[in-house]
Amino acid sequence: MSPPSLRLRHIHLPTTHPSIPACSPPYSLASRLQSYLRRRLLDSKDSSSPAIDTPPPTLISFSPLPIYTLGRRQTSPLTPAESARLRAPLHFSSLSGPQQIPVETLHAPRGGLTTYHGPGQIVLWPVMDLKSRDHSQFTVRCYSRLLENTTISTLGSLFGLKAQVTDDPGVWVPDRAAGCGTELEGELRKIAALGVHLRRHVSGLGTAINLDMDGSERGTEETNPWKRITACGLEGKSVTSVRQIIGTEEMDRRLSQFEKQGSGLEPEGGRKKTREELVADFWAREFAQRIGVEGVEKVEPNEVALVVADRLVDAEKHWEENNDGQGGLEKVDERERCYFRDLEAMTRRFH
Repeated sequence: MSPPSLRLRHIHLPTTHPSIPACSPPYSLASRLQSYLRRRLLDSKDSSSPAIDTPPPTLISFSPLPIYTLGRRQTSPLTPAESARLRAPLHFSSLSGPQQIPVETLHAPRGGLTTYHGPGQIVLWPVMDLKSRDHSQFTVRCYSRLLENTTISTLGSLFGLKAQVTDDPGVWVPDRAAGCGTELEGELRKIAALGVHLRRHVSGLGTAINLDMDGSERGTEETNPWKRITACGLEGKSVTSVRQIIGTEEMDRRLSQFEKQGSGLEPEGGRKKTREELVADFWAREFAQRIGVEGVEKVEPNEVALVVADRLVDAEKHWEENNDGQGGLEKVDERERCYFRDLEAMTRRFH
């Protein structure tokens, strides 16, 4: 059992202007934060000093700028033509009008082949020691099942979807609704991806749920990122989303219902949460219950801005000291600086 005061810390990197995809956080920034949190946990495991506190389990959630991540099974480098195809800008609609957003590619420390992350999707990365005595302990297999079951419960509780697991990785749902939209039938399609990386039992990566985006059979490569790849290398399998199954109106109605019920999803300081953040809040609550801690400590946006500032300052310092690019260091790019400026401006508006 966990100590009475231990809670799951939830750090959400918000989209700084809701409904404007270009204002999403860069994947690289979330990765910096994850690396820092994992390093702290690993350092605490190495230390015998009681003066060093063990960091609490932490969830990072975000909806990133468009990016394709390539898993460890992607052993062959992309050809120039493949790279150009993946990196071609994606076209989005937003409240400010049509937008073209550049797409990145990145090798990720997970299994599998290529998948996509971007606006309309919520990425959920728990950082925790699977063998910690402060909460429930997990084997690798049980931890993967924990991520799946938390996602299945979230989709069922929030949206009435009967999600399930199959022999293929991820979480799957039937592709169309019948009747009132809660009983589903049809071919199974992937609604959430799963990827785990462990280092001495400290977790990295996690799951990503498709909320407000097209499935793999709609649109063109200009507007639909799934059209450019075979998601996770699964031939003959399709991708779907909550919106595609139950529609935008029903999705919003259900999320509004949970807000009105006071389910821990209340607005913060007058700031309206996005669909993705609402789902992340609910997923965090489910995850906390399943790992045996006393609820969730949601980090306020102004504190998130301070955390981001610290990570960027550290990254700039480390790059200057090791500017040969060794040691896995990545230089801070302008997208990260721009996001931080927008995040600061957002926190000033609501605090």
